Amino acid sequence: MRVIEWTDRPAQEQGALILAIGKFDGVHLGHQAILKRADVLRGRHPGTELGVLTFFPHPDWVLFQRPGYDRWLTPPAEQARLLDGFGVDRLYRVRFTQEYARVSAESFVRQHLSALGVRVVVVGSDFRFGHGGRAGTAELAALGGEMGIEVVVVDPVRLDGEKVGSSRIRALLSAGDVAGAARLLGRPYVLEGTVAAGDALGRKIGFPTANLDGLDLFVLPAFGVYAVTVDVPEHGVAGWPGVMNIGVRPTVGGQSPRAEVHLLDFSGDLYGARMRVSIRQQIRPEQKFTHLTALSAQIQRDVAAARALLASHLWHPRERL
Repeated sequence: MRVIEWTDRPAQEQGALILAIGKFDGVHLGHQAILKRADVLRGRHPGTELGVLTFFPHPDWVLFQRPGYDRWLTPPAEQARLLDGFGVDRLYRVRFTQEYARVSAESFVRQHLSALGVRVVVVGSDFRFGHGGRAGTAELAALGGEMGIEVVVVDPVRLDGEKVGSSRIRALLSAGDVAGAARLLGRPYVLEGTVAAGDALGRKIGFPTANLDGLDLFVLPAFGVYAVTVDVPEHGVAGWPGVMNIGVRPTVGGQSPRAEVHLLDFSGDLYGARMRVSIRQQIRPEQKFTHLTALSAQIQRDVAAARALLASHLWHPRERL
């Protein structure tokens, strides 16, 4: 998959294209329905490629400073990895700015989409575009028709009677319901970072941890302890069971959020390696303990809970994700 950064003018790479447009924050079941429909259309139009046009930073952050939207369910690298898995040939990442937000609906279609050689545009039913989000799917179809561009609108996916959407997933993560978020994503929620040196507190109390650095763009779940499975490809680690604590560590007077992962029955040096953590289920919320002995005893119980959960649930503890 080719990633084309789109800054202050339409990208130049052209060719007959089936183009899906949206934020694709999470690449959840609703987004997947759009991608699958676009892939079917690619098969019906020989010689075309499948493209995705998305935006960074998040438009809700740029336009409204909406709390939490400086972070993503799927930051750019994770989003690209997932889209590549759906067979996308070209990913256009638009640098979203206040200036870009002033592009009119007509200019977006006539100048931007036409510059890409688009044959078919595929969007969700709630798609809005143009200055102030004033245009929707009806306007897109009308403008596209004038340019010879077919517009296909995909209905939302619903689970439990509610629309699958990024806001719903964010709310579930905020409540610590990572299993509920996984249902809407179609996969576990993942954090990925680099293993960095910490203060070795975990090792001192008998539970060495890998401290994850580089999570600034990820939406973090509610502070607490989670059963997880871990992948560290460069060390051949795949689907390894573990326990993750994410929070400020109030017992030792911590201030900044951090994610620490204890891999069960593991020995080895992972410093500097990239680690993917699939968050399976919350074990408990974050707690403050009166002393480290009480914390150590609770971690023992957390490890036992994670071990039982990961061994008995639907996930095999060594599955490759």
